[in-house]
Amino acid sequence: MRYWAASFTLTACLAQSGAQQTYRDPQNRFVFSYPAEFGAPSAGTNNGAGDRLVAIRFSEFSAGVRGGAIVLGGEAVLTRGFPFLDIQAAGGLYDEITLEVFPDPMRAVVLRSLPRLTVSNFCAEIARERHVDPASAAFQSFNAPQKQALANVDRMRNVAPKIVRCDVTRDTVRFDKEVAFEAGGPRQHVYGAVRFLPEPYSTFQLIRGGANPPPGAVLDQIAEVVRSWRVP
Repeated sequence: MRYWAASFTLTACLAQSGAQQTYRDPQNRFVFSYPAEFGAPSAGTNNGAGDRLVAIRFSEFSAGVRGGAIVLGGEAVLTRGFPFLDIQAAGGLYDEITLEVFPDPMRAVVLRSLPRLTVSNFCAEIARERHVDPASAAFQSFNAPQKQALANVDRMRNVAPKIVRCDVTRDTVRFDKEVAFEAGGPRQHVYGAVRFLPEPYSTFQLIRGGANPPPGAVLDQIAEVVRSWRVP
């Protein structure tokens, strides 16, 4: 199920500090900084749904036409549990919204078989086109069409990935990958930063995509946003 949160309590504190704004969670769970040029924050995709604890959209940075180019994603997301990634940055199986195509029992089987992302294996996993083998014993309960669907979702927006850069700094990964969204399709870029957090959370991430490489210092800005996350 896809939905936008009906409301977003913007009791968030926005404090001007030079070219930076400070976002304070209305429930006082966390705080982070972001460039003022990102625009105003509001509820993002599936905000508060399941393990997608918070999704924050930025009016001048997130999905839309930016500088004459179509941009995808670009939301700051706090997760718990299994570390999913936005906009199918490692294929459809690692995207919580895409994985909703499978009924809960099948989804549970997939998650038991899928390598769990960590700061150590992240670069290797996003470089892979396939992450599970539908013919393996783990999926013996799937029928032929279900196995084919599993293979298709695994490669969704993740055909022939090529890593442009993938840098690890302590608990944070900054990356840019070039990939085709479908076989024979044009190449696209998916880029951003993911910070792996201790429980009760799993990641704080900001991932964006589009036809072009990340412009200018955008990747550095994204990494700084992710690294600035902290508990008050």
